[in-house]
Amino acid sequence: MNISSDTVPKTSRDHKVWALPTDATCARRARDLVGAAMTAFDMPRETICDAKLMISELATNAHQHAGGQGPHELWFDRGGDELICAVFDALPMKQLTGDLAFSGDFGRGLSIVADLSAGRWGLEAVRSRLSLHVPGKSVWFACKLTLHGS
Repeated sequence: MNISSDTVPKTSRDHKVWALPTDATCARRARDLVGAAMTAFDMPRETICDAKLMISELATNAHQHAGGQGPHELWFDRGGDELICAVFDALPMKQLTGDLAFSGDFGRGLSIVADLSAGRWGLEAVRSRLSLHVPGKSVWFACKLTLHGS
């Protein structure tokens, strides 16, 4: 699913965008927002817990690696049978170091995202949804849209 900024409104029932702090509270804020949004959609607790862990990893990466390269944003897109959660930061993809390997001191969080999302994750060069002139990247994952009792 393409999550480019020029095709998604800033807020609707199925598409939401929040500004995230660029400080150490980034991950906590992202977890809280994803948890509340998924609870409002009556998603199963296990799915919500997995999504909160994954979004925490992505927001932590944004804070650690893109720190002052704001803005940081949380994107929440519900469509079809999937829910896409993404974190945007203004660090260009060409500045990523290494090959995103899942070993060493960095990359373990992405391996968690890869495992919990069953490989439905990625990154892409995009523009901010709140400040369209700001280029950067989004790192995203998908969750199967399964409602309680389904």
